[in-house]
Amino acid sequence: MEFNSLEKIWPAVLLGVSFFLGSIPFGLLIARIFKIKEVRRPAPHGLLRPHLAETTNLWPVGVLNIFLDFAKGVLALLLVSPVGYRLLGFFLRDSGDLGVHEESLVWTWASGLFVVLGHCFSPWLKFRGGKGVATTFGVILVLSPVSTLFGLLGFALFFFYSQITSLASIAGLICAAVGYLVLNTVGIQLWVGVVMIFLVLLRHEANIDALLEQREPKFIPKI
Repeated sequence: MEFNSLEKIWPAVLLGVSFFLGSIPFGLLIARIFKIKEVRRPAPHGLLRPHLAETTNLWPVGVLNIFLDFAKGVLALLLVSPVGYRLLGFFLRDSGDLGVHEESLVWTWASGLFVVLGHCFSPWLKFRGGKGVATTFGVILVLSPVSTLFGLLGFALFFFYSQITSLASIAGLICAAVGYLVLNTVGIQLWVGVVMIFLVLLRHEANIDALLEQREPKFIPKI
């Protein structure tokens, strides 16, 4: 493949790889490995809740699920880095210097958006999926580690006082987003970030309704 042709399709390759990474249903795979039959159960607000930690009340399984979903976001962003470009280009003839895109924050954020899209709308799950919080945190970690610390602190504080996972997740995500805005230069790439954050909040629409109506349950893990 000639370099000029590869250069044109390279962004699409990156976005496709990011979407594929996000679409891997680690929750379902973990459930099968640990022989957990009921991966989804009805939530109090009438929807199905796929989160293993809430489904089984087994915190080690939930932590593993969260870590792997978090790793999706990290890996997708690392592939946009110079090392990742070389790794992907290794399998392509005449890859040349593809650095024209590696410094673009727009494509970096776009890769983050697509890994979250893959997680939320996985083709392996009939275009269903998770809510994208852990994966989004993985994306933000690579883009701004300090912002991630703000987000984790917000999550920990809200979870400590409420023991409600969805509330802590939303609060942590907002804290991380605000931290990024404060610590980094505002640019056109942030519109992609806004779409990503909005998508995650939209996935929590039922949880937000349940929180407003005080129907959202607390998470008390079994030890």
